[in-house]
Amino acid sequence: MVGGDAASGGPRAEQPAVPPSVLRSWDEAEARLFPLVMAQPELYQQALGAVQQLLGRLRETCHDLPALLAAHERGGDLLDGAEVPGVRPALIAAAACATRYRELVALLAARGRLEALARARAQGRSWTVVEENGEAERAPYLPYQRVEAEPETGRAVIVSIGPDETLSRAVYRLDAGQIDLASGALEFGDPLGTYLDPDDCTAALRRTQSHPA
Repeated sequence: MVGGDAASGGPRAEQPAVPPSVLRSWDEAEARLFPLVMAQPELYQQALGAVQQLLGRLRETCHDLPALLAAHERGGDLLDGAEVPGVRPALIAAAACATRYRELVALLAARGRLEALARARAQGRSWTVVEENGEAERAPYLPYQRVEAEPETGRAVIVSIGPDETLSRAVYRLDAGQIDLASGALEFGDPLGTYLDPDDCTAALRRTQSHPA
């Protein structure tokens, strides 16, 4: 199976506690604003400016998801009079919340990677799992991704499982990566290989980890 010693004790990425209905409303708001690009470009630019202005305020006031959800409850009132004629204030507010949500999720993920690396260094591990999304046992019908990294350098390997072109069997993929040891940001690198046999993927993963970059 794909996994091994490096995965023991590794963290599983927690999904932010944002109700699905809220996420849908944010997605729908962005989807409704986008057609303005073609239909009314000037109006779209005004709406985009209002979104960016509100986003700046959300960055100052919403440093975590509970704060963002509280702001979301205000709806169009978040604009505080900076409405754009022809565009519902609630749409602008939701679009700004959607962008801030993505930023916060990225920040939380980066923080989790740094914490996992720090734990691994304290335990003297050579490699550790820093992030995991999905369940390998349910792939390829549901996507799966795991990031294993070298605590001292941030060198990483991204393991993912998805369906083949027939949607009938799993394809195991390895990609190089690098975690910034200051920010925790993950950068994808070159593809390392794709495999139909999970044991072949595990063997390739261990070979990659055993050789210095």
